[in-house]
Formats: sequence, structure tokens, C-alpha cells
Amino acid sequence: MACPFSVVVAIDFGTTSSGYAFSFTQDSEAIHMMKRWEGGDPGVANQKSPTCLLLTPDLRFHSFGFAARDFYHDLDPEEARHWLYFDKFKMKIHSTSDLTMETELEAVNGRRVRAIEVFAHALHFFREHALKEVKDQSSSVLEGEEIRWVITVPAVWRQPAKQFMREAAYLAGLVAPDCPEQLLIALEPEAASIYCRKLRLHQVIDLSLQPITNGLDLEGSQPFDSSDRYIVADCGGGTVDLTVHQIEQPQGTLKELYKASGGPYGAVGVDLAFEAMLCQIFGEDFIQSFKAKRPAAWVDLTIAFEARKRTAAPGRANALNISLPFSFIDFYKRHRGQSVEAALRRSNMNIVKWSSQGMLRLTQEAMNELFQPTIINICGTITLDLPEPLPLPGAVGGAGGGGPERREIRATMQFGDTEIKVTAVDIMSNRSVRASIDFLSN
Repeated sequence: MACPFSVVVAIDFGTTSSGYAFSFTQDSEAIHMMKRWEGGDPGVANQKSPTCLLLTPDLRFHSFGFAARDFYHDLDPEEARHWLYFDKFKMKIHSTSDLTMETELEAVNGRRVRAIEVFAHALHFFREHALKEVKDQSSSVLEGEEIRWVITVPAVWRQPAKQFMREAAYLAGLVAPDCPEQLLIALEPEAASIYCRKLRLHQVIDLSLQPITNGLDLEGSQPFDSSDRYIVADCGGGTVDLTVHQIEQPQGTLKELYKASGGPYGAVGVDLAFEAMLCQIFGEDFIQSFKAKRPAAWVDLTIAFEARKRTAAPGRANALNISLPFSFIDFYKRHRGQSVEAALRRSNMNIVKWSSQGMLRLTQEAMNELFQPTIINICGTITLDLPEPLPLPGAVGGAGGGGPERREIRATMQFGDTEIKVTAVDIMSNRSVRASIDFLSN
């Protein structure tokens, strides 16, 4: 039976950043990933755009992503108070226990808008952006019903949140409500697992661990087979999701060995810890007042922290400098009648220093304190009760016989710009394995 769709567009709607890719069904292996976004750093190809939305004071859509961030940054401080800027809003619909179509989201300036409208604006942006790219790549005119849309969501989302995303897609005009089969809501870690199925072993397992014969890798060029079982840990901005799958031959389908699980333990937790640290130093009332009266400057501060956060590493000895906007320093002096430096001394928080260049200096101890709560949650998530012994991530072949057994795998992850390196240790046998995934590999 012929596929009724000519093209598939998949939107990765993330907590901190989002993107999309598409492929034509006649050549489904050729995947076109969008890397050209308005704004951003000049000369840099960005695979994703920040998940931030800007609405005008009269609630009309203005921009999304880098364009929204940059325009909001350049607004006059008084004018910015009237514009509605939303960022990292995705997980709000997961944390809302009584989610409805009337649930509201709060913009940085404190104004509230229906969440369904915020999500619909963002999805409509992706719709228009993707349709233009698809038409540029297509030799024929495509009708709307020829496009299948895929939106990924976290595995931990409850059914009301998944349905909410579908309703937002209807409102955005991706598909009509009477054609629900044209929209697929996919779980993020399961999509990642399907991608892993297509990887060659050498793209997952560190080649230094493989036997070499006459200069050739014996197994690294082979695809996964039916004896291979693997864990995918999807560590995102909002959630950490886990799936455990096995490839079934000859059909090549995936068998779920452990239900998709996880929790809201993404990188946003580090941001919240930073905000809590600022409240501890300068007072919660001041921070809330600054966010409400200088919203654009607050966004600048969070962007500055995000940039430095990505350079943090366990082995780093020197402190990280976080630039404080001049308006923060000035606003604090007007609000409290003393300097930021005096506030730091009074707080007795020795792990945060002040630089005369207008920067907070976060020591290694301070960064560890910010990361620790999220890391503890992730480690708790990665402890799985498996139906039978499971090889370490990336291990080749089955685990042999044996009854039900609890296995604990302790993993350390090093995140680079395009690569994640993992060192995993089986606590029972003390056996370790290294693995890496390069996101830019073919």
C-alpha cells in the first residue's frame, strides 16, 4: 500500500531549544535538518533555535527563537515592560495538575495568556518555516494533506499534556481536527531509540574498546542485531527520559524491555538553583521586583548564566564569571541603598565572589552546589528494575541466562557541543565501558 504522505516534518519542541527536520517519503533516508535560523551568532550554523516567543503588547505574534530574544533585548527598558516574552514554558503544562484549555502561562513581565495560544503561536511559526523549506526542496507543489507532522513530547508527560499538544497543533493549523492521523505525537526517547537502531556500532561504542584485526574493526561496522539491547538516556532541558529496547529480527522492529520512564530533571533545574542562589544573596523580594520591572535585563542575565553554565565541568578549578547587567547593579543600589558587593559580603556566601568588572564569580564549589540537586535526581532515574540482566550501554550481544535481577549502572556523562561521552560502571562486576555519540555523524 502506497504511503498517503509525500513528506514527513518532525518538530523537536524542546524546553530550552527547538528545531525540525523533514524527509520526502520517496527518499526517506535523506533527512533535511533545518540549520538556518534568523538571528543567533553570525557565521554559526545552529541546529536548534531557543524556545522563546515574543508577543506584542496587544497579544499578536511577533517572533520566535533568536529573533524574539534579540528583539526583546534591544527594546527600551520601559517599552519592554509591555511586551510579552515567554521562554522555557514547555514543562509548565506537565507541572500543572489540572491542565485545561483555559490554563494560563505567565510572561516575563507578569502578564498572563492562555497556554494553548502560546503553544499554538510557536507551532504555527514552525509550520510556516517548515513549509517554506519543504517547498524550496520540492520540484512539485505540495498540498497540506500530503504532509505528515510529528511532534515529540517527553515520556513522562501524562495523557492530558499529550492531548494538549495535539489541540495546540490543531489551533496552529498544522492539521485539521477531522484528520487526526496526519499528526503523530511521538515520545522523545523512543524517537531517539529508533535513530540508534540505524547506527553502526562504531558510532556508539568507543573504537578503542573494540578488537582490531589486521587494522580492521571486526564488529564496529556492523549494525545492531537481535541480540543487542540498549538504554537510551535522553537528557534534555526539561526532562531526563529513559527507554530500554531490543531489536527484533528479521522485521527490524523494536521490543520494549522496560517502559519509558524518567522525570522533570533536565538542565532547567540548574537554572532554578541559580535563581534561588540570587534570591538568597539579594533577597527574593528584590529578584521578583527586578524581574517584573526590568524583564529584558532579567532575560539578559539568564542568557549570560546559560552561556557560562555550558562551560562548567567537574575538573574545572577556576571560577566562572557571570556578567550582571548594569541595570541590575543600578536597580539594586536604588532598591536597597547599598552596592551589590555589600550584599555579597552580608550574605556570607563565600562560594560566590564579586569582581570589580561587574561580574559574579562562581567558584567550583558554587557550580557543584547548583548542579547537585539535578544530578541526584538523574542518578535516581537511571536505576532500573530490569526483567533480566542487561548489557551495559553499547555492549554487544546478550547477557546470557539467569533469572530476574536488579542491576545498577553508574554513568558519568561529559557533554560537548556536538558529542556526549559516557563512562558507565556495572556496580556488581565493577566492569566499565566507554561510549560516545557524535550528533554530526552520518
